[in-house]
Amino acid sequence: MEMNFKEAYQDDLANLFFDEEELASRHNIDGVEYTIILMDMENQGARKYYGRAKSTFNQKETAINLVKYIVYIRECDVKRKLTTNALINLDGKKCFIQDVRLQEGIYILTLGIYAV
Repeated sequence: MEMNFKEAYQDDLANLFFDEEELASRHNIDGVEYTIILMDMENQGARKYYGRAKSTFNQKETAINLVKYIVYIRECDVKRKLTTNALINLDGKKCFIQDVRLQEGIYILTLGIYAV
């Protein structure tokens, strides 16, 4: 029996894109281990600064938001609502979510850190 396009796509997500021997790896997010695809933007040479924002720790201090990671995670694995500006703990590092997109069953998270 042949698969239609949607079935083939879902099969590729499960068996290729999120395969730990291919692209994915295990990471701890907020105390739960997930199979995700993690791109470290600093290692990619793609440091990006998104303007200036007031630090939540000291309102008189100016902080620079630095894009640190891009995370791809399956929609079916996400157990809580992911929102912009929410804090998450990724492998012991405190990050904030700069952007959340849901595309074809995959959440794409842009995570940042404060670089003061």
